[in-house]
Amino acid sequence: MCDLKIALCSDWVYPSVGGVQSHIMGLAAQLKELGHEVIIVTKEMDHEDPAAEYPGGVRKVKAKRLTLPEHILAPPNPDDLRRLLKREDFDVVHAHHAFTPTPLLSLDAARRLGVPSVLTNHSITFASSSDLIWGPVSQVLPFKRYINMADRVIAVSGAAAEFIERFMDSGEAIVIPNGVDVGRFHDPKPVPKGVFDLTRLEHPMVFSAGRLAFRKGFHLLLEAMPRVLSVNPGARLYVAGKGAMAGFLSMLVESLDLEDEVKLLGFVPEDVLPWLYRSCDVFALPSVAAESFGITLIEAMAAGRPVVASRIGGVPEIIDDGVDGFLFEPWDSRGLGEAVNTLLGDPGLAAEMGRRAHAAAEERYSWPKVAHRIEEVYEDVTS
Repeated sequence: MCDLKIALCSDWVYPSVGGVQSHIMGLAAQLKELGHEVIIVTKEMDHEDPAAEYPGGVRKVKAKRLTLPEHILAPPNPDDLRRLLKREDFDVVHAHHAFTPTPLLSLDAARRLGVPSVLTNHSITFASSSDLIWGPVSQVLPFKRYINMADRVIAVSGAAAEFIERFMDSGEAIVIPNGVDVGRFHDPKPVPKGVFDLTRLEHPMVFSAGRLAFRKGFHLLLEAMPRVLSVNPGARLYVAGKGAMAGFLSMLVESLDLEDEVKLLGFVPEDVLPWLYRSCDVFALPSVAAESFGITLIEAMAAGRPVVASRIGGVPEIIDDGVDGFLFEPWDSRGLGEAVNTLLGDPGLAAEMGRRAHAAAEERYSWPKVAHRIEEVYEDVTS
């Protein structure tokens, strides 16, 4: 297809961290490689980092925010956002996340300017499959009007598609998963000396990563650790991430007397994360709610590591239970601990599952393949 000028619009962009941010970073880099011009469109933030620029010639532009009281999360000024999109003269506007102001207002601006638009839904919410709740609620929430302005809707999983379709008047969402730079995680760069104490990785290692939020279920993983240690007393757990639950998780580590066996690493730089994935024996994703996909899953798979994850949301679409990892029922810390122990106790099984996981990541989630499918959607809306 011909080269396009593409706007990737979101409130959640680098240097903040999260699944949407990671997706946009990976997609932008791959689209640039394919010859397209890519510009990140977001709103002004209170705390800007002037050094935090996108690599590879990807620009970031910001719309002014509405002037509202400080306690209100101010959306971008719709007029300024529309002027920005008009000035840049985009071929495609691609909104990321269906339930925050910048992507939704960018869909409205694109419609007014006559520019083709695409919306990617990255999320589900609590009880997302409940017809009783979301059937009537989706009809009265203001999101519905904006979502139906998109020419095409993409969802990162079948679970995310089922949820966003509740807000669509017609048609179906196109399921295109998140992508991963497989080589970056399978063959990571060495970690600079002094960043981590390498000797502490002599023990069997369980690793987990993500925002320390309640729905991510890190408290469940901590509760499973005594069961893991009763069978594998040398095991250690490392958790990378920051968030609102950090203080509570620290207290839980202390109350369970796990100070020697559990390390909460806090924020870990992006260039260090691949090394941690490759260093672990098992990766765990213990989410308890609203997990539409789980980018950390495909990062662990790309690294060639077996995964233990809760059977929730879009996770069963990624992990083939018993083939490249194990699934356990949400909130079941016993099942989580037993799955971890199975893998730690059978290195041959863990290695074979890791090989299958890596092959699955290459086949289904490598960025060149994912970006090509998104590129086909652009071709569809611009033809």
